Amino acid sequence: MTTIQKGFQAACDRAGIEDFRVHDLRHTFASWLVMAGVSLYVVKELLGHSSITVTERYAHLAPHVGRAAVQLLLDV
Repeated sequence: MTTIQKGFQAACDRAGIEDFRVHDLRHTFASWLVMAGVSLYVVKELLGHSSITVTERYAHLAPHVGRAAVQLLLDV
C-alpha cells in the first residue's frame, strides 16, 4: 500500500467511511461529470482511457438521472 493509499484509508477510518478506495474516486469523478452532461468522450480523455468502453464502466448514473431523462420524454 502506498503512502497516499495509507493516508486516504486513515482519513476514511476517521470519517467512519467503510469499503472505499482511492480508485473509487475515479468512478465518482466520471459519474459526476456524466451526470452533469459532460460527454463520455471528454470524460474518456480526462481519465486517460484508451476507449469509451472503459469509460462506460466507470460512469455510473444515479437513479434520479434516469428518472429525469424519462420525464423529458413525458413532457414532449
